[in-house]
Amino acid sequence: MGFLRYLWAKQRVLALVLLVALAGLGWFGWGAARDALYFADPAHQRQDLANWMSPRYVAKSWDLPPDVIIRVMDLEPDHKQKTLKDVTEHLGITLAELQVRVEQARAQMDARRMLDHLIHD
Repeated sequence: MGFLRYLWAKQRVLALVLLVALAGLGWFGWGAARDALYFADPAHQRQDLANWMSPRYVAKSWDLPPDVIIRVMDLEPDHKQKTLKDVTEHLGITLAELQVRVEQARAQMDARRMLDHLIHD
């Protein structure tokens, strides 16, 4: 406790910087832990696509990197499509067709990982 009193009395700017850093760590740490626990549940893995889902949600549910989702959904880096309904309207395809694209991307990644595993072992 003495250190905190000293820090506040003599190094107020440093104390405030430390406080902001700890708050940021807590905020982002909580978000990462929350997402990890949520998507560790098998019920949330490889979910069938629904109009309400965001591209980010699909990336996490299907364990696909953002660049793959951008390619599969033909998104611009600053894309305006907030939900899959917006994505399908933008692409002019059905949700079922988008589901096939996501499944194919996941299958390609699985095959690539399997091949890498066989080559490097």
